[in-house]
Amino acid sequence: MTNRPGARTRRLAQVAALGVALGLLFGVSGGLLSQQPASAHAYIVSSTPGNGAELAAAPTTVRVSFDEPVTLPGTADEATVLDSAGRRVDTGAPNLSADRTTLTIGIKPGIAKDSYIASWSVVSADTHPVGGSIEFGYGVPATAAAAPEAPQPSAVLSLLVGLAKGLLYLALVVGLGVPPAALLLGAAADERRTVLRVARVGAAVAAAASVLQLGLQHLWESGALATFATSSYAIAVYARIVALGIAAAVAGPAAADRPRRTARAVFAAAGLAAVGTVVVNGHGGSHAWWYFASTALHAISAVAWLGGLAVLGWLLLRGRLSAERLRRMPHWSLYAGASVAALALSGVVQGLVEVRYPAALVTTQYGGILIIKLALVAGVLALAVRGHFWVRRETHAARAAASAQPAPGRTAVLRNRVRWEAGIAASVVVASGVLSSITPAAADYAPTVTQHEKIGPYRVTLEVSPTRTGPETLKITVLEPSFNAALPDALDVSLSQAGGPVKSLAVDFPYRLAGVVHPGKPTPVTFTSAAVTVPRTGEWTASITVVASALEQYTADLHYRVQ
Repeated sequence: MTNRPGARTRRLAQVAALGVALGLLFGVSGGLLSQQPASAHAYIVSSTPGNGAELAAAPTTVRVSFDEPVTLPGTADEATVLDSAGRRVDTGAPNLSADRTTLTIGIKPGIAKDSYIASWSVVSADTHPVGGSIEFGYGVPATAAAAPEAPQPSAVLSLLVGLAKGLLYLALVVGLGVPPAALLLGAAADERRTVLRVARVGAAVAAAASVLQLGLQHLWESGALATFATSSYAIAVYARIVALGIAAAVAGPAAADRPRRTARAVFAAAGLAAVGTVVVNGHGGSHAWWYFASTALHAISAVAWLGGLAVLGWLLLRGRLSAERLRRMPHWSLYAGASVAALALSGVVQGLVEVRYPAALVTTQYGGILIIKLALVAGVLALAVRGHFWVRRETHAARAAASAQPAPGRTAVLRNRVRWEAGIAASVVVASGVLSSITPAAADYAPTVTQHEKIGPYRVTLEVSPTRTGPETLKITVLEPSFNAALPDALDVSLSQAGGPVKSLAVDFPYRLAGVVHPGKPTPVTFTSAAVTVPRTGEWTASITVVASALEQYTADLHYRVQ
């Protein structure tokens, strides 16, 4: 059998074509194998500040570099910087570099020392939206919970601190609140001398209570005595003792017989200074100036009102009201009414700041004591209203009977009512002292949410505490379906808020703890996160990926509400 020339030529052509095809195939395959895998999304290469950084100087920008060009979506919150209260501090004008790989977010000048979250939303080269966030701190740790905790005193010491404050408040009422009310109600010369003597005793007791506070506070802080002696707390107490000494000096024996306008002005200024130092060392000194002013108004109103009740119940109403004193009683009603109105208004402000969450009233120690205080205040106000109507009724009755005094025995009714009012009010003062010595309800309130979800073959339990703005911790327990299934290697979790400025806030889980192994039963694995700052209230999403292995991962979204 012979081969024909045409068939030989076709076979050579087929072999050549096959060789070319194989060469192209190997060449393309080699080229593909030599290339790096293409990224599906843009990834962060670096950021300034770095995630978790604590800065000594206020930053002016946040810079984020990506591994590929990105574009901005053009939305109002495409790049933001939020403080711990959720307020924006960015300039609102993010910029991309010429090669579109570096995003720069401007920061307003003069930001306060606080923890911040920089968040952005960009579109990667493959048209996928990519969100991200970093946390940093200026002058404080990036996450508030990372700051060292203050030493916690014993329950006995906490009680003693509260009682010392209550004693101080009562002494201030006697030392500073009694003289103005006696002057308003027209105390006679002998009564004025008694009032001023009692006021000096009250000022002395207030000074002694202040010294007691110094000792208790030093035990509370448990630091070096020399350091504490020069602290702002101690300096405020020194100033209070000096102010009380000045008030006692101008209320000396000669003041009863020769009341002078200058002496009264000095007494008022010293009294205001003494009350101000109490506010500075309490919750009022840890907020903005307007809250300090509101708390100071609350304290001054309480001193004025309770001082008037004391001088009425135990001095000026011991006998039948004179015509002159009955004529002055409406002035007292106006004085007391203004004090109570200021007390109520400033009390509402304090409640909104210190409680903030309605549920905190019934779930915190502060809220429970505040409820007791409010009940006592309601009782005092009821007695005060009855006293006001008594004055009006007796004034009209005296006029109708052409008498300048109330009927015999009627003054005793008012005296007993005022004494009850003053006694309950004293309990309110003690309760206020205890409240100023314990953690406010807004800070102590720690609501927790627990959710269960099936993610792939795993049963997952998510616990978030506390679900309010600020630092929160996530605890995730993963239960594998059978005792011989693979335990999860890791978790990948991020937080985001739909429609909010935080697009993807990464959560670190430095703690992994396997549960007790029971033969034939699944073994739970618990992951506990580091604290992460959540700056805003509303609905949040925790995107959880359970990493069983490099090739086996399962993802689901769990939702919870931040108050």
